[in-house]
Amino acid sequence: MKISALNDYRCHLGEGPLWDCAEQALYWVDSYGPTVYRYASETGVTETWRLPGKQIGSLALRAQGGLILAMDQGFYTFDPASGDLEVIVVPLAGREHLRLNDGKIDPFGSFVAGGMNIDFTKNESCPMYRLSPALEVSEILDGFECFNGPCFSADGEYLYVTGREEGVIEVFDYGAEQRPRNGRILLDNCSPDGATVDAEGYIWSAQWDQECLLRISPSGEIDTRLPVPGQVVSSVMFGGADLDRIFVTTIGDGVHGATPAGELPGRVLVIEGSGFSGRPEPRFKG
Repeated sequence: MKISALNDYRCHLGEGPLWDCAEQALYWVDSYGPTVYRYASETGVTETWRLPGKQIGSLALRAQGGLILAMDQGFYTFDPASGDLEVIVVPLAGREHLRLNDGKIDPFGSFVAGGMNIDFTKNESCPMYRLSPALEVSEILDGFECFNGPCFSADGEYLYVTGREEGVIEVFDYGAEQRPRNGRILLDNCSPDGATVDAEGYIWSAQWDQECLLRISPSGEIDTRLPVPGQVVSSVMFGGADLDRIFVTTIGDGVHGATPAGELPGRVLVIEGSGFSGRPEPRFKG
């Protein structure tokens, strides 16, 4: 197994890796940039877009082209070709100490994302939202201090997410109703951040201050612990032509009390030869 840096770009807080199978390209963000990056595997060229917001939480691909962003207090469309950024809806308007954080497209084509406290002294819980293909937003769950790691079983029956209780990954029934219910603990005593689901339905969780990734079975057993020495890892995504490369975002500077100790801080890391593979991410249908 080999771990290397994708390129020389260094993020303060790298987040949201997302593989585009059609373009054979990797997108990710520096939340504190706020900057969107796109690496084209065919050419090896990385493009960057510095946006006018304060902090980007996550991004997703649109079926009609372009991206959806969870940024600051709202949802936005972004067209990398033109550079156009347009607001869709701002559900956290007026709550300046909250911002939208992690997000994913569910198997039904909606974008789910949730909030986090910028000012942890406020002790205010944050909601989880669903942005429908009709561009209508609804609050579908509450109680998050820092919403993170949303990902879904391939059939959409289950949602995995963290952030309501420290050190806990939860699983919810989800399904065609697109509303979490019957929450229960999948795994506790861990340090979960961004996550994805592989081709076999196992959950991969970036362990924020544990210098590793965990592969977790749908029943909650740790199957594999994959070390990422010296790094504070923030999120994980499968990509490449055969979806067998693991892309890991990291932090480059101190964030929330964590500081990287190894080489290549803030880079996107590429893990090859793990023996595991992922599945294509759904696109937003709006």
